[in-house]
Amino acid sequence: MMGVHPTHLDSHQYRLYQSGPEVFQALLREAHESRLPFFLVRDWFKDYPYLETAARAGDLIVDHTVTIEPGVAAEKWAAFYTDALEHLQPGVTVFIIHPAFDDEEMRAATRERATWGAAWRQRDFDFFTSEQFRNVLREQNIKLVTWRELAQAPR
Repeated sequence: MMGVHPTHLDSHQYRLYQSGPEVFQALLREAHESRLPFFLVRDWFKDYPYLETAARAGDLIVDHTVTIEPGVAAEKWAAFYTDALEHLQPGVTVFIIHPAFDDEEMRAATRERATWGAAWRQRDFDFFTSEQFRNVLREQNIKLVTWRELAQAPR
């Protein structure tokens, strides 16, 4: 794969999961053939029951996700993430973040996006590289894990 070693399969903005069972089955087949975990969240089963019935024993299923929404004002960014970290539910929670620099290149790449644009990505970068973030992790005894670690964990 040209030196690229993916850690998992994902669906941009959850599109493949929301597109119905046929599309999800295609993703699932590819994940199994590639021996890669795929981003599947237990919290989604209520809205998309076919996700749970399609998964098989041994598939990696995380428990929760956190995604900041466009309605959160820029000055409340750190408060949103801090609150989410301080109120995690038991299990594995995936934070969907988009860290990048608010520079000319990123502004050009995201020019048609007011949300999830360059400034948005800079705020994610700033929070998740901050001392405040490290302090909350320490205070809440939160352990960060990678997709590689999750893939190797017993189910």
